[in-house]
Amino acid sequence: MQYIDSLIDAGGGPRRFRSYLPDATERSYYRGKRPAVIILPGGGYGFTFEGEAEPIALAFLAAGIPAFVLDYSTTSNAERVYPYALLEAFEAVRSVRLQAENHGIDPDNIAILGFSAGGHLAASVGTLWNKPLTGGFSPRPDRSCRPDKMILCYPVIRAFPPCHEGSFVNLFGGEDALTDEVRETFSLQNQVDEFTPPSFLWTTSEDTGVPIQGALEFAHALADHGVHTEMHLYPHGGHGSCLGNHVTEALPFREPMTSSGWVRDAVRFLFDENLSEPVK
Repeated sequence: MQYIDSLIDAGGGPRRFRSYLPDATERSYYRGKRPAVIILPGGGYGFTFEGEAEPIALAFLAAGIPAFVLDYSTTSNAERVYPYALLEAFEAVRSVRLQAENHGIDPDNIAILGFSAGGHLAASVGTLWNKPLTGGFSPRPDRSCRPDKMILCYPVIRAFPPCHEGSFVNLFGGEDALTDEVRETFSLQNQVDEFTPPSFLWTTSEDTGVPIQGALEFAHALADHGVHTEMHLYPHGGHGSCLGNHVTEALPFREPMTSSGWVRDAVRFLFDENLSEPVK
């Protein structure tokens, strides 16, 4: 394994960008064309939670998947979260794609994965890469910053109640900034189109931190636009359950949550080459 600790700066200051690169044996079918995953931890846009960072990267690394962790702009490390967190996530996708050949990565099979508010950021990258936004900021409509797949873990999606209000207060700097126009734009089920990447979503019925309606509405919008969708609604596990096992939870070994199966299913989703066609 190769580990690289680097920085991404999209104008809001340098942010840590960690790379976990597995070795590939000569006999590996995926040598030189592996999928990759960029991980955005949650934390309500107030911080990035380490339980949703390196432990997740190592789980994908064990499956032979290069994994990257972005500690994007939050209220704990930046004066402004929007638009810098989004710009940094765009740059992370672009950076991995530019370095794909050097790391044995398929440049057309790069996924972005986010938890909670990190799931909102991941979904923003996947749905807003080709759209102008409010506040005078427009991302460059550049396909190099479009992820090929999305993995959204108990994601924040809706900006109207029921929603995780604190995430949007942190993202935009206060209640006063949350106009109806902003809430409409950043309720990301409204931004799904035919160019939204194939998506894998999961949440739990017991999640009291982020209402599950947002994930359900996002899946509905994906289906309405003919985007490949895989969704898992697990019966047990609260918000922030991470891997759902003893590595990230106060659980004894061999007694994982029912939601712990998401990693196995997400790995299968990433290796599905039929879902990785580039946008025409």
